[in-house]
Amino acid sequence: MKKQLTTLIALAASMFILAGCQNSQSSSNHDQQIYSSIMDKGNNAVKDSNFAAADAYYQAALTTKKADAKAKIYAQQAHSLHNAQNAINRYSFAEAKNNLEDVQDNDNGSAKMKNYAAKLLKTLKVVQKNRKGYRNQVEIATNANDERNYKQAQSRIIDLLSKTEFHKKYYGDLLKQANEILLNSSKNLKTDTTPAASDNNSAANQSASDSQAHGETDQIKNPTANGKKITSDDIQKARKQLQEQGAQDAAASDSDITRAIQKAAADGRSTITPADAGF
Repeated sequence: MKKQLTTLIALAASMFILAGCQNSQSSSNHDQQIYSSIMDKGNNAVKDSNFAAADAYYQAALTTKKADAKAKIYAQQAHSLHNAQNAINRYSFAEAKNNLEDVQDNDNGSAKMKNYAAKLLKTLKVVQKNRKGYRNQVEIATNANDERNYKQAQSRIIDLLSKTEFHKKYYGDLLKQANEILLNSSKNLKTDTTPAASDNNSAANQSASDSQAHGETDQIKNPTANGKKITSDDIQKARKQLQEQGAQDAAASDSDITRAIQKAAADGRSTITPADAGF
């Protein structure tokens, strides 16, 4: 909102300055001059990847030329790119992908915004693949931690945290979980003296975990949300919610969905989002 307010103030100032030319120019020339100035500002905002400002400028240009197809399409593209950026910040990658595809579907739109969308779509494809692998490792560590196999949990997380890619903004939610597991396992290693049931077979367990497919790494015992047991019907309902939001729920295991339900419940929500499931 602050950026948009600044943009509108700048627009108002530019219109006021240009208004002084109206006495010596025709009304048509005056409107064209304002239109061109605002469109230039919008294009500059696109170069800076400031799509919220670009959207505001293109919308303002439409007040000068209400039927202008170019300003209308550019505004739609900038709006979609701004929404995509916000969705990525919320880890809602399915939503971001839909917005980026909308940008590319504008045949007569800005080539710069199309190129930006295309590059970001390629990035998201890699990000989503990485997230599956990272989430798998976090789940294995979580399971080990729950079984009091703290050394294995700590080892998994330390290995994950050593990856430079894992510290990028696209994985912030998983990074937070990893840090919490590391803190918990390290704390328990100092205080717990009871050997974990799987200590004697930790190497075999880890090897078996590595060979398991994504989504089959753990089984949550007696899962609950808001004090109520999470049933198979709850899981199917949650999968339908993901489908309605454009997420490919087949990539998520029942454990993924269960954790998503628990996360949403902790936030006071009854509807899960792709971000809750790690998409």
